[in-house]
Amino acid sequence: MGAVFFKAASRHLAILSTAIIIAACGGGGGGGPVADPTGGTPPPPPPPPPVLNSALETKVEAAQFLQLAGLGLDGDEVDALTGTNAAAWVSAELAKPAFGYEDFMRSRVAADEVSRRQSSQAMWEAMITSDAQLRARMTFALSQLFVISNAQFSSKVRYGLGSYLDILDRNAFGNYRDLMQEVTYSPIMGEYLTYIYNRKGDPSKGRQPDENYAREILQLFTIGLVELNMDGTPRLDGSGQEIETYTNEDVVGLARVFTGLAHAGTDFRSGRRGPDGYEVPMEMVDREHSELEKTFLGTTIPAGTPGDTSITQALDAIFAHPNMAPFVSRQLIQRFTASHPEPTYVERVANAFETGRYAAEDGSNFGTGQRGDLSATLAAILLDETLFDDVRGATEGKLREPVLKFVQLARTYAKPASTQITIQAFNSFADTSNPLTSLGQSPLKSPSVFNFYRPGYIAPSTETGDAGLTAPELQIVNQAAALGYLNFMSRFITQGDTDRIGILVPDLSEELALGDDATALVDLLDLKLLAGRMGETTRTRIIEAVEALPVREGNSRDTDIRSRVRIAMLMTVASADYVALN
Repeated sequence: MGAVFFKAASRHLAILSTAIIIAACGGGGGGGPVADPTGGTPPPPPPPPPVLNSALETKVEAAQFLQLAGLGLDGDEVDALTGTNAAAWVSAELAKPAFGYEDFMRSRVAADEVSRRQSSQAMWEAMITSDAQLRARMTFALSQLFVISNAQFSSKVRYGLGSYLDILDRNAFGNYRDLMQEVTYSPIMGEYLTYIYNRKGDPSKGRQPDENYAREILQLFTIGLVELNMDGTPRLDGSGQEIETYTNEDVVGLARVFTGLAHAGTDFRSGRRGPDGYEVPMEMVDREHSELEKTFLGTTIPAGTPGDTSITQALDAIFAHPNMAPFVSRQLIQRFTASHPEPTYVERVANAFETGRYAAEDGSNFGTGQRGDLSATLAAILLDETLFDDVRGATEGKLREPVLKFVQLARTYAKPASTQITIQAFNSFADTSNPLTSLGQSPLKSPSVFNFYRPGYIAPSTETGDAGLTAPELQIVNQAAALGYLNFMSRFITQGDTDRIGILVPDLSEELALGDDATALVDLLDLKLLAGRMGETTRTRIIEAVEALPVREGNSRDTDIRSRVRIAMLMTVASADYVALN
């Protein structure tokens, strides 16, 4: 049943991705009964130990799992994971503490110097240097669900963007309902979606409550536009048509809920917010909260209900919607393991979200048993049976977005001990969204609340599109963006230890030691960057390119060796193999 995954995503310079799954196969067995010389019947042998499909017996298996679940392929991490199993790694990662973005920003930048760029820099640094790589990966994923863009904010928010990241970070392994609550009261979200200082309606003045957050919390953060089956496929009515989850009347009713919120301590006067107004939750001013009845999604909040109570009841009603589990689960799968997850995969993960529990095959149990538990949901995503079997499904695999492609390269090669990583080293990461000169994507800088790409995006005029496969990442890929990406990656790879042009400096010592041997060099890059998934065509082309570069003797030798290493690395990260994970 082997099949090609996204084989025709040719809009990227290198996206002709082929999915290759190397199974994490265990072994086991037992001999038959041994003859008893006394003529008696020997007791039956003990049953063999169970074969753990999620066992990571080789470096290749460990590296492949880390690519899906983590952010890079540090050699020490791969070595430590080899010989263990994936469930143990997930358990260990779930126990690691939050990064602390606001405190981190405070430790680096004075209050009168802070700007929106520091939030992106902090996010880059967490992804590239933090030991808690699953949490950092999940925080980035959640930032693409509960989208804000720091492009909308000025220095007036001070450390508020760090505070918003902390909401995502500390709830990354918590409960989705708690996350909804904290995001709703965040002054950063309140300003981004324009419901801070949202006043109750006044018919005499023709004023109606702002509907922005009411619409987006339904459409983008929780339940989506159409009713879903548990496997993420649309429910259909008797005429075979999709069923909308809500109407404009629902939005009007829900908009009344999100009235009366203001900066803490301001008594609904925006000009009087305190210096930490963007770093602490908004407060309810009940006199500005709509006292009218609020009806939406089949729920009615009685007239005269206080503001905070209205919000609690509204979020509970949204959270109880049957779309929550499949809608959230499918998008989280897309951010980790599969651009077009199969319905059966979505349903398994949605069941973990719904029950708040996931039992791994090694006996590990994840989750609190409360609906919406994200640790159980993540475990179900990362330990799913399809990730460890030896079957190549036609839709298995994930296209990596530009940020994750660079994070792996930097995490693999930029070592804090050798490069003295400081906040200055991340200055060039303030904005990497320019597709002509940079990555075409930048954390916390989505062009809109709809994120960098839509989860249901199907690329037109491609084989994936013809097959009806969703490929969200292809929405930000074109020829110009591919060249910008390669220029950015080349900038990292080709600088030397003393160049320091504002970007991290890679440690290439292992690669330089193999510069004379093209095959050994490519084997090393295959493990460190591709987790052993390099195709034969890619391998042959890189080896030929390296061997075409002569190595002179004398003073030119080091220069020639470095050139060989750089071209091999650049061709690797430009290859189709580097784009797709599976």
